[in-house]
Amino acid sequence: MRTLQTQMRVRRALRTEAEYHRRLLTEGQQSELAQAASVRLLQVLRDVRAAWAQESAGVDLGALRTHVSRWLATMEAAAAGLAQPGCDSDLVSQRFAEAGVPLLVFLRGLDDSSAHLLAELAGPALARSA
Repeated sequence: MRTLQTQMRVRRALRTEAEYHRRLLTEGQQSELAQAASVRLLQVLRDVRAAWAQESAGVDLGALRTHVSRWLATMEAAAAGLAQPGCDSDLVSQRFAEAGVPLLVFLRGLDDSSAHLLAELAGPALARSA
């Protein structure tokens, strides 16, 4: 399985979030900047979801698909949180990275895995153990 487009978009999301976080720290917690950051990050994450949908189409990933959805949902929740008045941008940045970095590593692992291993991991045994 190839996930290069998805990986590229996840890296873009991580870079975009880091840049907005830096700006929020140096320019202050301006509501306009925080709102713009939230909107932009959600847009970038939609691109991640679209790339994932395209690259994973037709591949039986079973329970593995759930993990990607959870990581993306966590990133989306963090991005949406930036628009909330009085949000803690450090906490948002931490949550964003805590979901995005493992997702990136996971996607790289999918690229390195054989179809046989993916089928084994996607099976019901993994779902029961999770």
